[in-house]
Amino acid sequence: MGTKTCGDPGAEISRSSGADVAEGLCQDIFDDHFFQEYWERRPLHYCSADKGSSANRLPEALFADDLAAAIDSAAGMNLKMFRSNEMSDLKSPWHSYLAGFSMVINQADRHHKVLFDLCKGLANRHFHHVFAVVYLTPPGSQAVRVHTDDQDVILLQVWGSKHWTLYNAPTHLPYTEEMLGKEQAVPENLIGKKEMDFTIHPHDVLYIPRGHLHEAATSSEPSLHITLTVPTSDFCWGVQMVKHLNTHLRNEPFRPDLRSLCQASLAQCLTGPAQHSEEELDSQIQEVLSTWTSSLSAKAVLNAFEHRMDKANFGQEQQFARLSGEGSMALITRNRRVRLMHGIVCLCEEGSEEAIFARPDGRCMKMKITISASKLIRSLTATPQWVRDLPCTDGFERLCILHVLLDAGVIQVFLHGPEESLETNEHSKQ
Repeated sequence: MGTKTCGDPGAEISRSSGADVAEGLCQDIFDDHFFQEYWERRPLHYCSADKGSSANRLPEALFADDLAAAIDSAAGMNLKMFRSNEMSDLKSPWHSYLAGFSMVINQADRHHKVLFDLCKGLANRHFHHVFAVVYLTPPGSQAVRVHTDDQDVILLQVWGSKHWTLYNAPTHLPYTEEMLGKEQAVPENLIGKKEMDFTIHPHDVLYIPRGHLHEAATSSEPSLHITLTVPTSDFCWGVQMVKHLNTHLRNEPFRPDLRSLCQASLAQCLTGPAQHSEEELDSQIQEVLSTWTSSLSAKAVLNAFEHRMDKANFGQEQQFARLSGEGSMALITRNRRVRLMHGIVCLCEEGSEEAIFARPDGRCMKMKITISASKLIRSLTATPQWVRDLPCTDGFERLCILHVLLDAGVIQVFLHGPEESLETNEHSKQ
């Protein structure tokens, strides 16, 4: 058995559940002091080296095989690959990661039970609704430039490390349309002095309130962190009152002329054949608002908000049940065996950026590889070997390399143990 690598479980690890991870966060971080001093006020870096690892137990719950299965489930749906805000045009996520692109899985809680249970546990205890986003970044890379979010986020570092820089909040608690850095770079005059500048490691937790400028990048090692997202701009009173007004406009039995006003475009009202004078429009708008405000109360807004949260959580549960029920599983895992296809000979120098695979008919295939992949590729033989034993310091990179070789048709994967006779070639699943 090889030594433990990044993304691989150690033999001594007792696997945590999503509920365990949620409990650790609630016990060690989400107390009265956090909500009084930090929530929607200022960032917090919970450093496990100083305070212990119990606040973030996700490194004992999520491993490279789990991530590969989530990627397989999310492909074509919630999976994106970014490098410096540019999307990958490569044919597979495995190729993209090896080329330096970060993997981002939106709504990852729909694709993995640990993340689903973690989000549900936090939603039930504190936040109404929570969803998870996976950020897997290769060494020496940055997924997105400095930006702000319209959501409060709690980041749990799982493996590797990432350097973070946090700045000021140009807009306090922004709405969605006030986010910065998404479509274009943040103007230099809005980026103030650094408020926090540090590196996070496994078991660390980082809380960033919505509106704070931030950016992150890896150095010499990869990084996996999970962003737990609380969509707080949608939760605020301003947005909820607008939603309450929209519901009122749909459901209120207005006079025909008022309903026609609410459904018509501005251009129709001002320039169309049934145009109104500004005085008529003012009178009708005031009448609509009067009927709305007569039904408006804190209780009515809160009841409508709770109904929306119930609907959002039910949809989350339905999507998780559908996607997890499909039984998605990556073809290559650490507990399967691989070998070179019959007759294939691999030529690869140590530290090389190219591998040559010679076929029995004399044809050769040249493949560009990363330097870190050369040792693994050189170790492949015609004899089946456990994936977990192949040399690679990054457990997820190991899976990526093997998936790329599988796509190229130069390795064979065994879906059963050595005591069983059934096996598969590079394109079959059982």
